[in-house]
Amino acid sequence: MIKILRYLYLTWLVGWFVSSFLLLYPFFWLLIQNKKWHYLYFPLSKAWAYFFYFIIGVPVRARFEFKPEPQQVYVYCPNHFSVLDIHLLTRTMPAYFAFVGLHDLLKVPLFGYFYQNLHITVNRQSLRDRYNTYLKCKEAIQNGKNLVIFPEGGIWTTDFPQLSEFKEGPFRIAIELQIPIVPVTIPYNWKMLPVYDFRRLAWHRQEVIFHPPIPTQGMNVKELEKLLNETYTVIENELRSKFGK
Repeated sequence: MIKILRYLYLTWLVGWFVSSFLLLYPFFWLLIQNKKWHYLYFPLSKAWAYFFYFIIGVPVRARFEFKPEPQQVYVYCPNHFSVLDIHLLTRTMPAYFAFVGLHDLLKVPLFGYFYQNLHITVNRQSLRDRYNTYLKCKEAIQNGKNLVIFPEGGIWTTDFPQLSEFKEGPFRIAIELQIPIVPVTIPYNWKMLPVYDFRRLAWHRQEVIFHPPIPTQGMNVKELEKLLNETYTVIENELRSKFGK
């Protein structure tokens, strides 16, 4: 019986995600055609995420431990345990932003085109591509966009909710551009859909915790590891406070 209910819920979730995405895709496509319209993507995608979590019956709570300054941009660094994290963060992010993600996302039909033009991708195997990503991040910051970068670089852990090792990328960008890092904890995402195995789908309320920013003003790359470890510790401590691991 539980297995049947799980598949019914999966059908409901996937059906609404795909149908709502296809319905909105012409509007996303239109916004892509003119850079001056890109800022309209933020309210449209947020409305989509609000609708999605409402229709699948999952309550979402965003908890801010600081008040984001309107004129300040940040590098947000969330843990990454679920394929739903992008939509969950879109639902809870407080301001205009761009995701920085792996170039593999470009292979996803329709979504790849949308992601390529409205967000930033990186191929870690290419030094030139990593440099181009840095330039795109710099341009995004200058245009008033916050950056959202998963410091784990993907869903690599198999021992949820244990964090994977953090990559240097987001911290190097934050130091070089002198932008504060905001650690972000998503504690229950792994309980709902931890990997690309939809048989493990389970209903669970969601919460996103935005911790106080860590300033990088005056830092240099020699302090990169310190910044990385501090961010890791903030998220790890929050997870331990909830799960005791």
